[in-house]
Amino acid sequence: MKKFLAVLLALAMILAMAACGNSNAGNETNAPATEPNGNGEQAPVVTDPVVDEYTGPKDYRAWTTSRATFNPHMYTNSKIMMNYGTLVAAMSVNDELAWIPHHAAELPVSNDGGITWTIKMREGLTFSTGTTLDATDYEYSMKMLLDPKLVNKNATYLFDPVVILNAKEYFQGTCEWEDVGIKALSANELQITLQYAASEIDFLSTICSLIWPVEEETYEACMNEDRTSTTYGTTLDTVVSSGMFYLTEWVTDGYEKFVRNDNDPLVKEGYVFLDSYHARYISQNSTRAEMFWAGELDNHSLTGDDYVQYKNDPRAHSLLSANVWGFFMNGASSNPIMQSQDFRNAVHYGTPRERICADVYKLYPAAPAIVSTGIYTGDVYYRTTERAQAIAEKYATSEEKALDLFEKAYAEYADQYPNGKVSVEYIYFEGQEDQKRQAEILQETLENLFGKERFELTLRAMPPASAYDAYRAGDYDLGLGVRLANNFNPWATMNVWTTTYADPYQTGFASEEFDQLQYNSMYGDIATDMEAKIEALARMEELLLEYGAFCPVMQNDNCVMYHERIELISDVYLPLIGFNANQYNITAAP
Repeated sequence: MKKFLAVLLALAMILAMAACGNSNAGNETNAPATEPNGNGEQAPVVTDPVVDEYTGPKDYRAWTTSRATFNPHMYTNSKIMMNYGTLVAAMSVNDELAWIPHHAAELPVSNDGGITWTIKMREGLTFSTGTTLDATDYEYSMKMLLDPKLVNKNATYLFDPVVILNAKEYFQGTCEWEDVGIKALSANELQITLQYAASEIDFLSTICSLIWPVEEETYEACMNEDRTSTTYGTTLDTVVSSGMFYLTEWVTDGYEKFVRNDNDPLVKEGYVFLDSYHARYISQNSTRAEMFWAGELDNHSLTGDDYVQYKNDPRAHSLLSANVWGFFMNGASSNPIMQSQDFRNAVHYGTPRERICADVYKLYPAAPAIVSTGIYTGDVYYRTTERAQAIAEKYATSEEKALDLFEKAYAEYADQYPNGKVSVEYIYFEGQEDQKRQAEILQETLENLFGKERFELTLRAMPPASAYDAYRAGDYDLGLGVRLANNFNPWATMNVWTTTYADPYQTGFASEEFDQLQYNSMYGDIATDMEAKIEALARMEELLLEYGAFCPVMQNDNCVMYHERIELISDVYLPLIGFNANQYNITAAP
């Protein structure tokens, strides 16, 4: 009997243990487990549901516009070049922009204050053809980029804004290659010598990020007899990839497909999660919208009513533009009142930028200053600095200031107009309904503010090219437009306002102080002093606003909605890379 009872007890214990095991395994359908809650009672234990990691194909489905060439020396748009590697890659790490050695073995160094830069190359690099890629390929690529016979559009990357010694001179055919500051000291070491010292951020964001190597054998095979052109990159079999992805399919005006290169160093280091990136050529936004809502695309740019409806959707992510749109103000116009600084400043303060952005563009923030919030200076955004914030506050919209300044200008210039009614013309781009509406709001606001009996704003629509030609000729009063800016080097793009710039828009602005500040920031004694450069940038912005050369209105920050299956590396939009397509991840099937 004792043995029988012992067997029954053991069997009962086994059944009890099995029951406990089954209860845990099916926890979602049973009472929750409990644990002490600190008050001597048992509280439920809350556990997250287990979600299986998606292991299916990770093909990102994007859209783009058609591309004529993959020649990295000649491409003329900003569409992504995923199949090319660079010396250094910009990546998102812990919500911050990080510079990661790509074809370089380590970040470049300069031991002489930013003039001479040494770049050690990784070993074992190859092109998609299997050909070895090393320092000599970078030297050859840069030599071809600057070749005076080829006249490559992207040659300026080697002498503007960072100036490689004699690069421009070689491009113009006035010196020999041996005189240029580009030397492969060995297969594993590249040396770049500059004409002017450059900061690390400038060197990394230009020479190290904008030069894509070409494969010499294919490049030469595609060269014509007199070496004035090459068909490199114009067909799939003449595209030789070297980056984190390889181009594997390309149909002109159809689509392009990139497949992950598992031999790439950054792929091996875990920066890339996609298997492939498939971009269709879709020109119409309405078509892109239809495909996105049908689940056929993984991203869509929100505009107008779509933006209003979805701007707070967690799938929507705002971009940060480096550019501020507004209108040029011609202080050298033959129209007398345009020569008044008080009048130009009155127009600045009276411009209803907030209403224009809210009523017309919906998603663009109003901008009272010239330098955008997307401009990065050193390790901070310029507009977050105390100096930049003070400028934005000083030049914020103010009808009171506008009216006071107009009264001063009117008192001085009214007698030069028939019946004392001042008339000024405003140019906007023909065929752009949003810009027409913007012009009408500006017209309505200024005429009501200054008094219709004393002021009128006439509107004129022109094709964009014709409008910019008018700005160059100085044949305008006020004209809508933009001067593009560099995310990391706003000092370089401030050169459009200098007296020596080769392609200026006539505004009457000319300042020796501005010219000197711009030169010192780029090539002079503060070129590597970020604190001093920020102060110089602020002063240049002040000089432009004080004169009234350009009236800033809006920053064209767009907004992109991603399919819920797309996981971004970070929700923080970073300069140059945005949300970085190279680091997207996919968590579910389409």
